[in-house]
Amino acid sequence: MCFVSAETYKQRHDRSSLTALIVAMFGMNDPAQTLLQLERYVEDGRMEMSEVMATQFTELFLAQKKRPADAQIMLVKGLRILCDVFLSRGKFKRAIASVKILHRERKKLVRTLKAGAPQLLEKMTPASEDYRRAGKIYAHAGKKGAAMKAFATCEKQSPGHVASAMEACQLLGLEKKLVARLVATVQVAGPVILYNEQFVFQPPNRPSADAREVQTVMQSAVDSGVDSKDTCRNQISRISEEIDAIERGEAAANARLQAAMDLLKPQHDYYKY
Repeated sequence: MCFVSAETYKQRHDRSSLTALIVAMFGMNDPAQTLLQLERYVEDGRMEMSEVMATQFTELFLAQKKRPADAQIMLVKGLRILCDVFLSRGKFKRAIASVKILHRERKKLVRTLKAGAPQLLEKMTPASEDYRRAGKIYAHAGKKGAAMKAFATCEKQSPGHVASAMEACQLLGLEKKLVARLVATVQVAGPVILYNEQFVFQPPNRPSADAREVQTVMQSAVDSGVDSKDTCRNQISRISEEIDAIERGEAAANARLQAAMDLLKPQHDYYKY
């Protein structure tokens, strides 16, 4: 006979009660609604509830041997949330296991959509974001080699991904190769823009990256002697100049948007001859 402590029993009972409560509340009969509720819990910082709910959500779908496309979509979304929750709670081993399942199930989803609904492929979150997620998980788990590989795969699949290149430097250290990758992404990222009261780089079809954070990482590379070709210094100066120009009102808050709007303006006044 196996005995457990009162504390362990209480933890198991609390967890099973919470799982029962989730099933009773949502029943998983409406996965889309359940997913929205799960996202709200994450936003509110209710991570214990989110972990139990995301685990229950994904396990229910994984238990189905043959899943239709809509169920596979829900599973992949749920796995992304589960990975992020495990990471935020410091449960790195479980995060690693979950991100491996995420990669596998995303590939299944791609095959399913190619066969039955190819028009939905372009609406999928890019695979690069899942490799970026994996890079962060492996880095926090102390698995540097796996993290380097994941971040490199993200950059390969999504060239010019400033946010990923910056996170690699922050999490893995200021190695020459990583700093060079960050500089290369910043050089092609376009101008600094002001968005939601924050100065960011916004490469086309890529997540935004905080320009001041990028500047800080590059300054650290200069101070530590990693950058020896003034490439970081040039980008640091460029970022400062573009931020200053926006603050003084001498440059548009969003230069790319302003350029697009300028193209819409008539080039000639047809009422003057």
